[in-house]
Amino acid sequence: MKAFIEFFKREFILVIAGLAALVSCMLVPVTNYINYIDTDTIGLLFCLMIAVAGFRESSVLAALSGKLLGGGKGKTRKTGIILVFISFFAALLFTNDVALIAFVPITAALFANHDKTMIYVIILQTAAANLGSMLTPFGNPQNLYLYSHYEMTPKEFFGTTVPVFLFSGLLIFLLCLFIKNEPMETESRSNIKLGKKSYILMYGVLFILCLLSVFNVLDVIVVFASVCVVAIIIDPNLFVGVDYGLLLTFGFFFIFVGNISSIPAVRDFTAHLVGGREMSAAIVVSQFISNVPAAVMLSEFTKNAEAVVLGTNIGGLGTLIASLASIISFRVYMETDGARPLKYIGFFTLINFGLLAVIYAFAEKILPMLRFA
Repeated sequence: MKAFIEFFKREFILVIAGLAALVSCMLVPVTNYINYIDTDTIGLLFCLMIAVAGFRESSVLAALSGKLLGGGKGKTRKTGIILVFISFFAALLFTNDVALIAFVPITAALFANHDKTMIYVIILQTAAANLGSMLTPFGNPQNLYLYSHYEMTPKEFFGTTVPVFLFSGLLIFLLCLFIKNEPMETESRSNIKLGKKSYILMYGVLFILCLLSVFNVLDVIVVFASVCVVAIIIDPNLFVGVDYGLLLTFGFFFIFVGNISSIPAVRDFTAHLVGGREMSAAIVVSQFISNVPAAVMLSEFTKNAEAVVLGTNIGGLGTLIASLASIISFRVYMETDGARPLKYIGFFTLINFGLLAVIYAFAEKILPMLRFA
C-alpha cells in the first residue's frame, strides 16, 4: 500500500490519465484504441529524451553552469540572475524538465545559507524554465505535440511564441531585481569533468536529427532507428533516462480524447464550450490536470492552434501542478535542510498567478495589436 501511495504521489497525472482512458473505453464501443495514439509525437519525444539524457550524463549542463558562475565571493542577486536565465535559455533547447533537473539542485546548494532567497530564486527559476521552453516546438512536450498535430509552419509557431517569450523574459528579469543582494560564497565548479568529447558530439548529432524531424525534414522512423542504434552502442543506460511515465501519460490521454471525441454529444458540447475561448480554456484546464494533458484534450475540439499553444504554455504558470516541471523544483527544495513547504507553495502561488495574469493580459490584448501592426 505504501509503495502505491508513493507511486501515486510521483506519477499522479499518469494514474489519472490511465483511469480516464479506462473509463472512456467503457463508454464507447470496442475499437482499435491504438489508432488514437499519435505515435510520431511519442516516438520523437522519446528520441529527444535519449539525446538530452546523453548531454546530462556527459555533464554538459553542469559544466555550463560552472563556467558562468565561476567561484569565490559573489552576490546573491547576480548569482540568482545567472541561475534563473540559465534555466530560461536552457529550457528552449533541452526542455523545461531537464533545465530544472540540472540547475535547481545547484541553486539549492549555493543558497543553503540564504533560505528566503533560495525559495525566491527557485520559484523564479521554475517560472523561467516554463516560460523559456515556450519558444521552440521542442522546448516542452505539449509544443512538440501541438506543432505536429496542427501541422504548423515555423512562421506560424514562432510568430505566436516569440513576442510572449520576449515579454516573459523581461518580466522575469524585473522580478530578479527583487532578489536580496547579499554577499555569498560561490563554490568553484570549474573542475566538472565532461564525458568523452566524441560521445558529446554524437549526442549533438542525434539532437540535430531530432530537430530535422520536428521540422519535417527527416522521417520519424529514420530518426527513431538511428537514435536507438547509437544509444545501444554508446551507452544503453541512456534508456533509463527516458521519462516513460510521460510517454504513457500521452498514450492514455490520446485514448481518452479519442474515445470522448467519438461521442457526438460530448464532442459538440465541448467544441461549443471551447470555441472562441481556446486560450482561456487551455489556461484553466492546465491548472487542474497540467498543460501537457490539456494540450492533448483541447486540440481535438478546436482548430485554433495559436490559442492552444499560448494557453498551454502560459497555463504552465499558476498552481503547482499546472506544469509537471514545477513539481521537480518543489521536490528538490523539499530535500533541503529546514525546508518549509507551506511557505514555498504560498510564494509560488502568489508569484505564478501574478505572472499568469500579466502575461495573459499581454497575449490577449497587446499581442493581437502587434500582429495587426
